[in-house]
Amino acid sequence: MSHKQALIIYNPLSGKRKKHSAFPILLNKLSEIGYHLTVNEINEVNNMNNPIRKACTQKWDAIFIAGGDGTVNQTIQFLAEEEFRPNIGVFPFGTSNEFAKFMRVPNNIIDVVSVIESGCITPVDLGKFGNRYFINIAAAGWLADITYETPPFLKSKFGELAYCLYFFKKLLFKKPSDNISINISDTVFSDLSLFLIMNGNSVGPLERLIDEKICDDGYFHLLTYKKTTRIKLLFHLFAKLLNLSKDLSIIQHTKINEADFMLPESISLNLDGELASVNSSYFQVLPQHLNVFGSNKNN
Repeated sequence: MSHKQALIIYNPLSGKRKKHSAFPILLNKLSEIGYHLTVNEINEVNNMNNPIRKACTQKWDAIFIAGGDGTVNQTIQFLAEEEFRPNIGVFPFGTSNEFAKFMRVPNNIIDVVSVIESGCITPVDLGKFGNRYFINIAAAGWLADITYETPPFLKSKFGELAYCLYFFKKLLFKKPSDNISINISDTVFSDLSLFLIMNGNSVGPLERLIDEKICDDGYFHLLTYKKTTRIKLLFHLFAKLLNLSKDLSIIQHTKINEADFMLPESISLNLDGELASVNSSYFQVLPQHLNVFGSNKNN
């Protein structure tokens, strides 16, 4: 069997600890289907000694990511800048695994290996916000900080339920955000309390938030929420999520491939569930920038 060269970026601290018992099985299964593996933990990836750049420069066959959405996001910060980008495989070891769900990657490790062995590859658009990249979701404003402010010990113990617990805490004690504005083709959306930029059509356990899906057409979804009272905003949010209302006075949806965002200094940016610091507020889509094992097409 001819061997293919692959890098594994592994985060041993992601998600629930019991998931990580499958990591040795993962290594064996990938070896069995012909991959010669180099393993690096995510904390070993830095600008001085970067295995991701090495894999790209030497044109390795694949980069596998064993972790959650934060691990995926950290990996693509380096990968996105390279001219040659190996195929990406994601093993969902994290708490929520939003990108793995988006790519319809199975939870079972052996099933994921089967997807990789089949060679099913999907081109995926990448989002860029300032000097930072994201592959699934960007958000800012009211309640957008839940994913990175939820304590790690809660995520390790309760999984996705930890986000629900922290959601209600934020709901009770955090007021809607300061004004956010967005300039899209000289049209300004102002007095916003929250925005979501999504590569797909779901957020967390809430599937089909938007009827159509996007992954490789050069556009992302944008949902904006007008600033209003906490109770009214929450009511319209859940009405939208449950498809109970077509009222667009507070919640609006459009598709974008670039835009300028004006964010008050008090508001932080969430990229793929992680707190991000950017050098500008300009957003753009990089069409079909990555090739990923899996398929997010409706079958």
